[in-house]
Amino acid sequence: MFCFTPSGALKSLTLIALACVASFSYAAESGAGASSEYRLSIEKSAAFRAAATEPAIPALEPRKETAIAARFADRPFAKLIDVAARDAALDPALVHAVISIESGYNHTARSPKGALGLMQVMPTTAARYGVRDPGRSPAANLKAGTLYLSDLMQLFDSRIDLVLAAYNAGENAVLRYGQRIPPYRETQQYVPAVLARYREWREEPLLPVVVPAPIRIEYLPGTGLDLDYLRGAGYR
Repeated sequence: MFCFTPSGALKSLTLIALACVASFSYAAESGAGASSEYRLSIEKSAAFRAAATEPAIPALEPRKETAIAARFADRPFAKLIDVAARDAALDPALVHAVISIESGYNHTARSPKGALGLMQVMPTTAARYGVRDPGRSPAANLKAGTLYLSDLMQLFDSRIDLVLAAYNAGENAVLRYGQRIPPYRETQQYVPAVLARYREWREEPLLPVVVPAPIRIEYLPGTGLDLDYLRGAGYR
């Protein structure tokens, strides 16, 4: 026989209430919302987030639209060429010069050796840059060709003549011949042809070679002694 005291009744009611809460929580966790393990299901989860301010991330500047030079405005694929050249950190005039000699702006051009498209890119070369088919589209062809040209600029320290020779004959040929234009007839005709177009089309003219003026030497009358030298040596 159980004897209930006021304090004992209160404890019993407390235990019953706790059992009901535990049973309710178990039923809720066993429902559809708990079908996935380790699933945090909290309504209004933002209330539980740390109040620390997230660091500000500077917005990337949108690509600035560049004005295509008037000399290229009427060329085929002028906009695509301009974007591809600048993305590869190349002078658009150089890319235009290469294209004009390589394919004459014919995006369907194919050489007997298998070079394709505007920049006459070999499939093996295009594969280096993730382009499976350089003849698929002008954009794909320009991507592979300009990235290859950019890599050659780094390899040959921006020596345009060697860069063009490597683009035509392969970088290994230029290295094999001591970083000189290989003695291949095609390459020796190709390099000056592209350079001529580049000089004509580049945004800034090539700096002229400055030949220093001859130094005028004043001699002591009746002798072959240089007065400036004598004065520098302490003679008066």
